[in-house]
Amino acid sequence: MSATVSALELLEGVEGHWFSSPPKGELFWINAGTDSRTILSGNVFVALRGLRTDGHDHLEQAAARGTTLAVVERGIPGVNIPQIVVEDTLVALRKMGALVLAAHRRAGHRLISLTGSVGKTTTRELIRTGLPPGASHGSSGNENNEIGVPLTLLSWPPSARWCVLEVGIRNPGDMDILAPLLSADTGLVTAVAPVHLETLGTLEGVWKEKSKLLRGVVEGGCRIVPEEIRRTEGRDPLFSDPTRRLLGVSLDRFPEADVSGELLSPEGKAVLSLRRPPLRLPLPWPSRALGWCALMALAALAAEGVDLASAAERISLYRGYSGRMERRSHSSGLLLLLDHYNANPASMSEAFEWLSRERGIRQGARAYAVLGDMLELGEGSQGFHREIGERAAMAGVAGVWYRGEQKSSFVEGFLRGGGKEFQIRDASVFESDLKSGRGPGPEDILLVKGSRGMKLEEVVATLLEGA
Repeated sequence: MSATVSALELLEGVEGHWFSSPPKGELFWINAGTDSRTILSGNVFVALRGLRTDGHDHLEQAAARGTTLAVVERGIPGVNIPQIVVEDTLVALRKMGALVLAAHRRAGHRLISLTGSVGKTTTRELIRTGLPPGASHGSSGNENNEIGVPLTLLSWPPSARWCVLEVGIRNPGDMDILAPLLSADTGLVTAVAPVHLETLGTLEGVWKEKSKLLRGVVEGGCRIVPEEIRRTEGRDPLFSDPTRRLLGVSLDRFPEADVSGELLSPEGKAVLSLRRPPLRLPLPWPSRALGWCALMALAALAAEGVDLASAAERISLYRGYSGRMERRSHSSGLLLLLDHYNANPASMSEAFEWLSRERGIRQGARAYAVLGDMLELGEGSQGFHREIGERAAMAGVAGVWYRGEQKSSFVEGFLRGGGKEFQIRDASVFESDLKSGRGPGPEDILLVKGSRGMKLEEVVATLLEGA
């Protein structure tokens, strides 16, 4: 059965009415967009109202690009495409996503959904890499919110058996809003760490919201969590539900976990060695964080019945995702570790661990870092930045260029960890330091890490041009 939705099903699903004449004949719809500048011919245009723009003002432009139908809150006369009028187009967008998900369910297709404080995007990409070529669709970029999640489902092509859906949350209740779109066959929580504490409050609050994704897993499906969470949150009814499978995952800690492994370093390389099930996966670069994401991905692939030996071979060829645990070489020879899309205490520590491993392999290399604030940490922000400063000093970083309001807290921790104040400079002088020879050289390693709001790609723009 084809994963398509007709115009009549769409009309009923969003609880709207025709503003203009309905389309003639049977219109089959599988995709939609909200940007009149990029919408594709044949797509449905959903006119969203934003803070700076209103999609209703651009309906004519969408029609000119070939959109076949529009979902609006108010009909626009004179635009020669059928229009469905609804009360709230954002709510309608989610209802459309649910319609497409139901259509894929009828076609026998499968949904893998994941969330977590760290490692979401890398785990998502590793799952997709491990699935058979051409068999999957998934979230792209940072489309993991109340708009991005339904758009990902709406762009799920009928030819793809799997959709790998990344879900990000920032506020209590965000996951509840998306619940109708999260009825997954396999659901994962990659990690629970101090992220978005300004809005979620505590680690318990983070787990409370993240775990809601697992509650949407369909009967007979599989829930996957870190073994540590399984042990600390053991009273949660999620972990005693006989109608869903539960897999605990552990790296280097609990060998008795359902999926467990250890990170080995033979001859300067990194190998993920699984105890259960037995398997060896050569990692593209030596990072414990990458090893963890690969282990979570393999757990999901096992739950989906994918041949793990073939999946591991495909994963070993993974080359990273822009700005997220990305390893690039500059034309000069300088090794760049680019992980500046987001940051929190857990991912910062993992980044320094990666830097230390790379330094151990690259003999004679000095370690440098361009760092920025970790945002949305609430009242404990200063303490977290002091801890990261101490961690940087203990990692043997030769020099740091820092951007953000928490620089003084970072410096305090750096000094406490044995670092020297002259080793820390402001990010604004990085480019001039690079030109004067005060920065990293061709044989060295540079880590770039900070929250997205710090825009650290601006600081290292010159280096990125040559990488």
